[in-house]
Parts: sequence; structure tokens; C-alpha cells
Amino acid sequence: MTVSTDPKHLDRLIDRHVALWEVKRRVSQEGESATRGILAHPSEGPWVTVSKQLGSGGTDLAKKIGERLGWQIFDKQILEAICRETDAKEKILSHLDGRAVGVLEEYLRHLLVPGDIGQPAYVRELVRVIWAIARQGQAILVGRGVNWILEPKFGLRVRTIAPFEQRVEYVARVEGLGVAEARRRVHDDDAGQIKFIRQVFRREVDDPLGYDLMLNLGGIDLATAAETVATALRAKVESLT
Repeated sequence: MTVSTDPKHLDRLIDRHVALWEVKRRVSQEGESATRGILAHPSEGPWVTVSKQLGSGGTDLAKKIGERLGWQIFDKQILEAICRETDAKEKILSHLDGRAVGVLEEYLRHLLVPGDIGQPAYVRELVRVIWAIARQGQAILVGRGVNWILEPKFGLRVRTIAPFEQRVEYVARVEGLGVAEARRRVHDDDAGQIKFIRQVFRREVDDPLGYDLMLNLGGIDLATAAETVATALRAKVESLT
């Protein structure tokens, strides 16, 4: 489940996840790597990333997957809160080994944000946090272009979409907005996603090669979508063992 970004709640979230990492490390050292039926690569992952159109049901799907696997969800708000809280960030980053730090720094040297003087430092911290969480695994990361950051073979990259008017209806219902305002929200969020991904990663958010699965949640229910994700994740990760 997602949690409040209040510092106390954030500390509890990170402490739980760090404890899970320690269990995973001990298990992998003993030559085993099974977690809730999903095999874990001994050096990285597994993870699931969820990129979502606003109102498509991507957040609901992430929750469903989290419940199924027993994995923690790190959404946009939680990731950004970790970046702001020094203690929380250091707990996460302390689990990066030397090799991972070297690869990360090489990646960051090529990560430029043209035309935005204030954003590079923010992006750098965000990428470091995402990298550390995903490398340890057993996490679901939502939004922020995470799928463009991570090594694809160690997890499953999902994009959720739905028809525009269906998304407008969803946003109006969930956020208590009028239809016209909900339509503006969806339109503006779509435009913001496109701009962010182009500016930071020089990619197109809807490029199908950036994902392993693109799910139209306007046409299938959440239970079916979650089952599809779990099946695809299992097949992909087991191929590494």
C-alpha cells in the first residue's frame, strides 16, 4: 500500500524496506532466491515500474500488484519525499555497493536537462534514490520516468492507458471535479508527462519500446491486469536464473 509522506511514516516505510533487503541478502547468500513466488536475481531486482496516464487506473493497478506480491509501492510523492529528507535518502543510498555507484555516476554524467537550470540537481537525486531502491528489489515504482532509468532485464516495465473520456470520468469522480475541470486536468497532465520525459530522458512517453507491457485498463479489469503483470514478471525474472 502507499503511505503518507509525513517524515515518521516515511521512516517506517524505509525501515521496513531496508529490513526486507537484509532478509533478501541473507537468503541469496544461502543460495536461494524466492520471494512470494517471484524469483529474485542475486545482484539486482526484481522490480515493477508503472507508468500511467492520469485516470487510467495505473495507481489502482500498482496497489493490486503490491497486495499480490507483498511488495512496497513507491509513488511520485514518496520518491520525492525521500529526496527531500536527508536521513531517509541516506538510508536508501547506503545500500548501493561500489560497482552500482560507478555505473550510476556514469549514467548521471550523460543525464542533461536542456533549458532548465534548476532541475539537474533534483533529477540527479531522484535517479540515485530510484536506482538504489530498484537495485535491491521487491519494489513497485510508479511514475517519474523510472522505466527509462533502470536496466530492463531485472524487472517488468508497465504502462497503463485508457480512452481519454473514460479517464476524464475517472478523475472527475475520484477528485470531485466537474467534467470540464477534469478534462483540463487530464489534458495538462498528459502534456506535462510528455514534456518531462522528453526534457529529462530525451524519449517519448508512449514509445512502446520503453515498456514490456502496455495495458489498456479501459478494456480489462484490474484483477486480470494484475494477473497478467504477475505472470509476465515471473517469466521474465525466471529467465535470468
